[in-house]
Amino acid sequence: MPAADLSGDRIAERLGALEEGYASFPVNQMTLSVSPDAYERARERCESGLADVYVQISNDVGDVLLVDGEEGWVVPHARPGVGESIEMGTRRALAEHTGVECRLTDLKRATILGVADESRPERDPVYRLVVVFAAERTGGTPGQGATWHSTLPERALPTH
Repeated sequence: MPAADLSGDRIAERLGALEEGYASFPVNQMTLSVSPDAYERARERCESGLADVYVQISNDVGDVLLVDGEEGWVVPHARPGVGESIEMGTRRALAEHTGVECRLTDLKRATILGVADESRPERDPVYRLVVVFAAERTGGTPGQGATWHSTLPERALPTH
């Protein structure tokens, strides 16, 4: 099965599972044209069915957990593994990478992201599911590269 069909099928499965667990959330759709190398990386990730998940975790005083990213302080990002639900994989990955355990409280939005090869527009796009959750800290302490901030920087969440 072509990567575009496979990724589309996996997106539908993941969205269906999220719709069962959350009453209502916005679903957006957009397409990005990327370099051939970035397209190949996206295609490889799509074949394994991974979603890109971002989580805005708050502690009991309202601070937000941020991690030191390539472009400054951003909310933590996770890629649940194959065979894991988005929720379980996200909580596991966040605890491993940040040291903070959380309870997902709300699904803020989901985006079906089509990734196209900018140098070869005839290639079918592959699809990624980008999910943004709100969460509450339930335990743990931020590790290396993670810290609590009193405000959420403007560019801390993905735009898609």
